[in-house]
Amino acid sequence: MRGLLVALWCAGLLAGCAAPGTGGGPPDAVRLTGLPFHPQRGFVCGPAALSTMLAGAGAPVAPADLEGRFYGADGDPRPLMIDIAHTYGRFAYPIQGVEAMQAELVAGHAVLVVENLGVAIKPLWNCAVAVGYRDGGRHVLLNDDGDEARPTARRVLQRLWTETDEWGMVILRPGELPATAAEDRMVAAARGLQRTGHLKEAVLAYDTTLTRWPRSAPALMGLGDSLYLLGDVKAAVSAFRSAAAVAKDPAPAQAALDRALAELGRISGGAAGPARHLHDISAIVYP
Repeated sequence: MRGLLVALWCAGLLAGCAAPGTGGGPPDAVRLTGLPFHPQRGFVCGPAALSTMLAGAGAPVAPADLEGRFYGADGDPRPLMIDIAHTYGRFAYPIQGVEAMQAELVAGHAVLVVENLGVAIKPLWNCAVAVGYRDGGRHVLLNDDGDEARPTARRVLQRLWTETDEWGMVILRPGELPATAAEDRMVAAARGLQRTGHLKEAVLAYDTTLTRWPRSAPALMGLGDSLYLLGDVKAAVSAFRSAAAVAKDPAPAQAALDRALAELGRISGGAAGPARHLHDISAIVYP
C-alpha cells in the first residue's frame, strides 16, 4: 500500500474493533494516514490535491512547483492532471462513482475527486482528495479547502460530483494494480506513460495489465512498442508475436513483428553486435 497506513474502524471501536465489516464485506470505516496535507489557497486546489496524490505514489512535489502547469489552463482540469501525473512517471488511473472510490480506499489508494461547483455552462472546478470513509460509507473523509479528512455526507458529495459524472483518479507507482482495474483503462494509462517518454514505467504498467489479462492484444502491442523503443528488440519480437497470435486483426501486430525481426537481423549481423536485452523488470526500483 505504498507505505500508507490504513486504519480500519468499525462500529465497536471500544470493543477492540472486532468486526471490520459484515458478511465479509468492506470495513465500516477506513482512514489513510501518511499522506501530506496541503491546505488549498485561493484557486490552487488542483496543485494542492495533485501534490498529495503524487506524494502517496512516491513522487513528492510541492504544490507551488505544480502551479505553473495550471496557469492559463482554462477548462476541465482532468486531462491536465492525468498528463502531469504521467510526466512524473506515475500511473494515473481514472475511476467513477462512490463504490469504486470505496474499493480503492479499502485497497489503500487515495482518490483525487474533481467536482463542478457551478453548472455545466459555467463550471467552477474544485479538487479534493478522499482519504477514507466512515459510517459504512455514509460519510467520505475529504482533504478539501482548509480541512483535513473532513466528513462529507455521501449524498452531498454525489450531488456536487454529478456534473463530472462522479469522476475520480488514483495515482500509483507503475506496476501497482488498482482495485477497480479494467483492461481498457489499464492500457490507456500505460499508453500515457509511453507517450510522455517513460518507457520503462510503461513496460511495468503493460506487464501488470498482462498479469490480469494475459491475452490482451493492446497490452502486448504496447509492451512491444515500448521495448522496441528501449532497444530491447528481442523482447519486442516476443511481445509482437504473442499479440499477433491473440489479436482479432493480427495485421498490425504482424507488421510490427516483421519490422522488429528485420531490425533484430540487422543488429545481430552488423557491427553493432547482439541486441541489448533490457527487459529486467525486477531491476527497476521505485522509492
